[in-house]
Amino acid sequence: MVTRFPSLSLRFPRAPRRALALAVFASVVLHAASQPFALAQLSSTERTSTQILDRNGRLLDERLSALDGYGRPVPLNEISPYLVAATLAGEDQNFYLHPGVDPVGLGRALWLDLRAGRFAYGGSTLTQQLAKTFNREPRTLVGKIREAIAALRLERTLGKAGILEAYLNRVYYGRNAYGVEAAAQRFFGRSARELTLDQASLLAVLPRAPTRYDPSRHPAASLARRAHLLDIMVRARYGSRAEANAAAAQPLALASTESGREAPHLLDWLTLHGSIPEGESRASTTIDLDLQTRIEERVRTELVTLRARGISQASVVVIDNRSMDVLALVGSAAYEATRDSGAVNGAMAVRRPGSTLKPFLYAMAIENGDFPGTPVVDVPTMFRGYTPHSLDARYHGVVPMREALASSLNVPATRLAAELGPSRFAQLLERAGFASALHGREPGVTIALGGVPTRLIEIAEAYAMLANGGVHRDARLLRDLNTANEPGQRIFSEETAYLVTSMLSDSAARRREFGYETPLDLPFPLAAKTGTSQAYADDLVAGYTPELTVAVWTGNFDGSSTDHMLAMQGAAPLFAEVMQTAMRGRPARDFTQPAGVARIDVCPISGMLPGPHCGSHVHELVARSAAPHEQCTWHTSDGVSLPAEVQAFSPTPNARALDEGRAPLRILAPANESRFVRDPSLPAASQGLVLRAALGAPHVARVHWTDNGQPIGEPSAPFSQVWMLSPGVHRLRATGVSDGVSLSDEVTVYVDGERG
Repeated sequence: MVTRFPSLSLRFPRAPRRALALAVFASVVLHAASQPFALAQLSSTERTSTQILDRNGRLLDERLSALDGYGRPVPLNEISPYLVAATLAGEDQNFYLHPGVDPVGLGRALWLDLRAGRFAYGGSTLTQQLAKTFNREPRTLVGKIREAIAALRLERTLGKAGILEAYLNRVYYGRNAYGVEAAAQRFFGRSARELTLDQASLLAVLPRAPTRYDPSRHPAASLARRAHLLDIMVRARYGSRAEANAAAAQPLALASTESGREAPHLLDWLTLHGSIPEGESRASTTIDLDLQTRIEERVRTELVTLRARGISQASVVVIDNRSMDVLALVGSAAYEATRDSGAVNGAMAVRRPGSTLKPFLYAMAIENGDFPGTPVVDVPTMFRGYTPHSLDARYHGVVPMREALASSLNVPATRLAAELGPSRFAQLLERAGFASALHGREPGVTIALGGVPTRLIEIAEAYAMLANGGVHRDARLLRDLNTANEPGQRIFSEETAYLVTSMLSDSAARRREFGYETPLDLPFPLAAKTGTSQAYADDLVAGYTPELTVAVWTGNFDGSSTDHMLAMQGAAPLFAEVMQTAMRGRPARDFTQPAGVARIDVCPISGMLPGPHCGSHVHELVARSAAPHEQCTWHTSDGVSLPAEVQAFSPTPNARALDEGRAPLRILAPANESRFVRDPSLPAASQGLVLRAALGAPHVARVHWTDNGQPIGEPSAPFSQVWMLSPGVHRLRATGVSDGVSLSDEVTVYVDGERG
């Protein structure tokens, strides 16, 4: 027998069921409200813009936040008390009395909403407004409940001071400003802690309606709202009537929102390469804005002169040798100049470096046992159909390495590259920071003359490596990178770096090719090298003192040729201006000679120790480990016995021997009684000869060149002039004036008709 129980049905009155539901709902709400607010949500990263500063804390630019606005979080104690009081008076006078939700304000808002028949009045506390910045809820009953829960959780997590600080750093004020610090800077050009009562009360009304009360667009509305808020502050006892009246009487004095970007090429480079992390409030660069500005002015001034010679642009890099900080980086004459492609960054663009790579080739030779007095050969030489020659088209026979480098003779450099190996030299360049030295192909001897693509900043880094005793370190653009004390990579010995420095700083050694006065003769020790690329497309000068390295490029971004401008004429004067500007206020120190370097007497022609038949000797520097030990075998009792390939060329003593008894003015090129033949395969406009003069007399500003009495030009130092070949007999004359005395020299040259 199965016993059946009647089904049980529990029925509760409707009122107790509602009470139970409300109790369950209340318990859920209270439980949710008791949970702490997630710390990850409190991050201000998405609202934080990045101030990019110079090395002294001056603003270069500000990168927008993820919300495309400006935001600079600051602690509460760095915010004006006036702004805190104005915000509380206008938004939440019971802030310190409620737990995040104000029952009185909520009841009043609910009554007004019922009368309006919609959610027109929020009754939100300042804590609830803060909650909206994390997650904006819909204007519904459920949305209001979730907003209230978030407010209770914020109070539990942050406390009153934390809520005030978070609100003032997150709320939107207009003008793309998130937070009071950004707003204070954007509207008044000052920090939040410096705000006065009239400024603070104006800012405090903006979060409610940033567009409606924008003081630049609606000044009357913003001033009226400010006056209203000041009245509220008086009634709420946040200030006196006199203070409020004085603040209300203050006129609008807004800062301009227009701000220029300083060092724009640097900013572009940092942005393109992702060097500045997202969400960082500040990034300190190595740039010295004062120096940057002065150099930009020098570039613009110098280009006024250079434009007449077909040069439209220039770029500059200045590096502090000790820290490798880039103190100035000028990518072009004017970033905004669209006609000349001003936005192109010439400091980072790949160009041809000309002869500025030669010092590293000679350093490589010195590492292999040579020294500045080692003789090299400057005679006609052909490499697989290529015949290098120097600018004056002359060959000098035997010259010491010191002069071959300082005077930038091309034949000795290409012969040296062939001897040492172009690929080995390219590999050395890569270790020295030239990232594109191999360029994906086997290099030839022209690598010695700049036949590889490089960047100006790479050249500056490499010259700073010589200044730093042969140790290479990357240049720094950001001070936040802890690389100032990195050991770097040793490329050359300290002795080699110093010997190359002595060659590059020897003004006498430059005279063979560049004359007695050049823009590189500055009033402090300086090692420098010029470089002119093929077809006169690029002029470069790089050089250094013990403290600083400067690299300068002049030319055209489209690769077009200049008007036969050599680097000594184009880039060198600007280099001199930049180096003197950068060295201003710094002591003139000499380069420190390492203990491993000695000064010895050598034969000026053979580079060996002087023998009994050497007519003279010169002092020369040498690494002690590679000092010559053999006496000169070139000078004998029968005269000078030169290597076979240079016997047709007269031996030329080095420049220091020429200093004694030199002529006040002498034409170096062309030689007297020279003969030239024009090549019909080349355009007539490209068949020019560089006329060169050397001056031993002081105070000569210019040399006047004539051809059969007709003026050719009147160049300043180094007194070179391009002369176009034309058939006939030509008497070329160079004339200068020193202290009222006329000096001159003349040569005769013959130019035959075109070959048939």
